[in-house]
Amino acid sequence: MSFDSLTFLIFLPVVILLHWLTPHRYRWIVLLTASVIFYASWNIPLMLLLVGVVAVTYLAGLILSKTDRKSARRLVLIASLAACIGLLLYFKYFNFLGNSVMSLINMFGAKVRWNPLDIILPVGVSFYTFQAMSYVIDVYRGKLKARRHFGYYALFVSFFPQLVAGPIERADALMPQLEAQRECNIYDLKTGFRYLLAGYFRKIVIADFCGVFVNTVYAIEKPDGFAVMTATVLFAFQIYCDFSGYSEIAKGAARCLGIELIDNFERPYLAASLREFWRRWHISLSRWFTDYVYIPLGGSRKGLRRQIIATLIVFALSGLWHGADVTFLIWGLLHGTLMTAEIILSRKISFNSKSKAIRFLRTALVFSFVCFAWIFFRTEDLPQAWTFISQLFSPWSIGVGVAQLGMSLSDLLWLIFGLCLLPLICRLRKKEHAPGDITYVLLILCIAFAWLYALSRNTQNAFIYFQF
Repeated sequence: MSFDSLTFLIFLPVVILLHWLTPHRYRWIVLLTASVIFYASWNIPLMLLLVGVVAVTYLAGLILSKTDRKSARRLVLIASLAACIGLLLYFKYFNFLGNSVMSLINMFGAKVRWNPLDIILPVGVSFYTFQAMSYVIDVYRGKLKARRHFGYYALFVSFFPQLVAGPIERADALMPQLEAQRECNIYDLKTGFRYLLAGYFRKIVIADFCGVFVNTVYAIEKPDGFAVMTATVLFAFQIYCDFSGYSEIAKGAARCLGIELIDNFERPYLAASLREFWRRWHISLSRWFTDYVYIPLGGSRKGLRRQIIATLIVFALSGLWHGADVTFLIWGLLHGTLMTAEIILSRKISFNSKSKAIRFLRTALVFSFVCFAWIFFRTEDLPQAWTFISQLFSPWSIGVGVAQLGMSLSDLLWLIFGLCLLPLICRLRKKEHAPGDITYVLLILCIAFAWLYALSRNTQNAFIYFQF
């Protein structure tokens, strides 16, 4: 079930009520059952994959806790990681690898066809496998004690608020909260409600209405440059409000259960450098790649050359993590290339200027680059990406571009309204900026009307990160 469905709006209060009415020692059963129901609602057979990942990594943790031999521990680590990565490779990249190999073969004159398999991508597989792998790696490194209670470990991997699209939690942060005896308090419920309100507003009032115009333009074979520029900027707000909205809803649902998840976004489009952007965007994934890929590759500790190589590898993997297509790889490498340029320049130029004008200029440049890179992220394939980029740098016809956006007055007003309230929504979860009761009522009414309007127009969009 999706967070923006009526089913979830009934499901969540029921789970919260049952959770707090159940004695502490049995609450894990309530939450694990709710997580199973939540995930099974997508596709019951795919539950076997989630169960398999939980079982393999749980057993790996137990074996690592009982084995001191380095060779045996290394073998267990490699085997468990291979199982998780193999799962990702098959479901996300099997067809991509097959197409790539066939393309290389055909370059040499052979005429070989590749018939893609009808593989269903399990929802959330990239997220829960990364979360499970981090547990095994931390146990292997000695940073974490292996959990013997299978139920609590299964709940850690499958905790329903963050199961499908993160944030990717670490065991040392989430598991103690799941195991601790929690008391229901009004502060957690109010805070959780503010998170939920902020998340639903971002998704339904902003992201979905941005998506109306973005989808219209990206369905045109050769749109005008003005339409491409406008749609690309709107997609930047769509994907941010869509994904951060999901993360806020996840935080809100968890907080109503007395559990605090990490912040996954921190106003990324205000970043004045790409390094700062990635400290603010999809924070849990950035930290995962930093801790488990970048630092083991040497990071910044083994010279500039090693740092550049590690950076490019991390961003290439980040691109492929998002999708099995050349466009995602290019998107990742664009970010990696500019990041390496920043690393090199930072050795000669200070980026810590206190001038507001300079910071504004740098922020505008970073945002422009991020928007440009989003073209590769959003387009269906490389030819479409090249078409959109070529149109972007060709002469514009603003009248044609506006017409291609297909803007109705009502859609435009909803979008402007949502964007104007975005600063308020960004501060909504902070206690010191909490609005009064009337503001809550108005926001709830706005979300309800926008949701009903989207249903009547059939313009709802699934959460973007469900496809990853």
